[in-house]
Amino acid sequence: MPLLEGLRPSPPPPHVWQGIRARLNLGATPARRVTVRALALAASVVLVVGLAALLYWRSYAPSALEVASISAPSGKELWQVEIYGHAGEADSLRVHAGATALPPAGRDYELWALPKGGAPVSLGVLPYQAGATLRALSATQRAALVKSAQLAVSIEPPGGSPTGAPTGAVVFVVALRAVS
Repeated sequence: MPLLEGLRPSPPPPHVWQGIRARLNLGATPARRVTVRALALAASVVLVVGLAALLYWRSYAPSALEVASISAPSGKELWQVEIYGHAGEADSLRVHAGATALPPAGRDYELWALPKGGAPVSLGVLPYQAGATLRALSATQRAALVKSAQLAVSIEPPGGSPTGAPTGAVVFVVALRAVS
């Protein structure tokens, strides 16, 4: 040991390290392995965050609870009504108007919830332009839909019933179907 005290360490030349790596089959440099590991870790984090966001969105996004199709006697669909909500409680209504949905002359069609043992509750005037219309439901409308198994459509003055009850002829009565 006393002989080594006077010696200074000297690093080996680069070709020595290359020879050691070649004999041990260490092809990748340590920096490359760190990069691959960092990319794998980043991909894992993105996957976990994406799955968490999907689960969050699915649990809080409203889903269709019930649907009803309103068709003309010819069989052509006039409106598709979808009731959306969380945990079985309705909070919005989406109405898709078909291409053949036309208003009666000088009148409007109005949609009604028909709660069992109660008076009809207006869900609004039906749209006539192709596409979807989304409406938030009031507390009265939500309560009526909970007790309803059917929807009705009546012919009303422009803008809907002035009394809050159907004043014109009821032209359609359709069943609400639960979405599974």
